[in-house]
Amino acid sequence: MMPDYSYPILIPAKSAVLLVFMPLDRQRHPSLVALANSLQQQLGNRLRVLRIDEANHPDVVRSFDITETPAFVLVQQGVELWRQVGTPNEEMLTQLSQQLLNS
Repeated sequence: MMPDYSYPILIPAKSAVLLVFMPLDRQRHPSLVALANSLQQQLGNRLRVLRIDEANHPDVVRSFDITETPAFVLVQQGVELWRQVGTPNEEMLTQLSQQLLNS
């Protein structure tokens, strides 16, 4: 069953949002979902993690000019703060944490 995306997502104005653009290749989804969930738990209320499925939301993918997935885009109050394309690693997680502390 597909989730219902028709309702608005309420995010506090000062919270950052990490958009995780999921690839069309569904075999890679479980590890990315686990990473997204882990990031949400680690960063708590400083960050809201949203998974964007390329197949279901192509307009959102295009609006962020995503040409390769997975991709991660950190946004706060409509401003892109950080972007990473490709499979994440420890360095990416450190950069993300530093960016959140500096914002």
